[in-house]
Amino acid sequence: MLLIVFCNAVNAQDPVLSQPFVASQYLSPASVGSGGYAQRIQNNVRSQFIDGINLYRTVAMGWDTRFNRRDPELINYMGIGAQIMSDQVMGGIMQTNYFTMNMVYHLFLDKQDYRNFSLGLGVTFSQISLDKSKLRFGDQYDYAAIYTGNSSLESLRPFPSKFSVNSGLLYTVHNEQSFMQLGVNAFYYSKPEFISLSLNQNAGLKASSFINLEKVFPNAYTLVLHGSYTTKDQKSNFFAGGAIGLPFNYKMDEVRRLYLGCFYRVGDAIIPTVSLMLNKYTLGLSYDIYNNDISAASMKQNGFEITLSSSFGEKRNNFLRTLFD
Repeated sequence: MLLIVFCNAVNAQDPVLSQPFVASQYLSPASVGSGGYAQRIQNNVRSQFIDGINLYRTVAMGWDTRFNRRDPELINYMGIGAQIMSDQVMGGIMQTNYFTMNMVYHLFLDKQDYRNFSLGLGVTFSQISLDKSKLRFGDQYDYAAIYTGNSSLESLRPFPSKFSVNSGLLYTVHNEQSFMQLGVNAFYYSKPEFISLSLNQNAGLKASSFINLEKVFPNAYTLVLHGSYTTKDQKSNFFAGGAIGLPFNYKMDEVRRLYLGCFYRVGDAIIPTVSLMLNKYTLGLSYDIYNNDISAASMKQNGFEITLSSSFGEKRNNFLRTLFD
């Protein structure tokens, strides 16, 4: 019964990333096709440990591209993207997997391609897998402590899954010296209910908004700012911070920057970050310094996240290459 309650509590949570600004489709379905090149791949791997035990892992992988314009006189375009996200708890015994397809239309407000609105729609299929062979309940043993393999597992559904929809609206200003995005979203995706109990509840709407900003300062330095706010079931979360981009080893027609920054997930953790941009590739590392209730206990809690993104194909323009690409 304790494990059932624990699993049900986890079932109410949504995936959390320490570098969400790298996973564009995690932030908004309207971001599909907004990269500086024709295609891009983005990956996040986040792990949480308590006393050295890998308690929780989140893996996110996204790909997106844009359709070529048939008429060169037209500047508006369509984009398509896919994202796979996996939440793993108890060392991978239970996994919640999401597969999302997003479509978006980019509408430009000027002929220079500086300003545009994008409207994105997505469909998510979510599914929970559970390795029952690694679960043991007290009433699965007889009086002689011999395993019988029955009873409590009967309350677990065999293949919990569901479909849901998402939407997002994004306003972007991008030129040679600066980049700015403002987005609002409505996510209906959530973890399927896999326990046949009366305490199961329908998932509510998750609303979110965010801002991304990167601006060039003298001598090719850049300032990065990111803030996001989410609310669901009367619970709110706020994440914000910034970084400084330091150019190094200059080469013509190549972007090379080292980003040093720090972010804060309110009520949970302070997150120092280091990112390295080498032209079409960006590698990031962050470490969660927790300040929640668990961090005050005798058990040691820590976590880190590694990100890797790659852009390829035709370059769209000569605009500022940003950490949000």
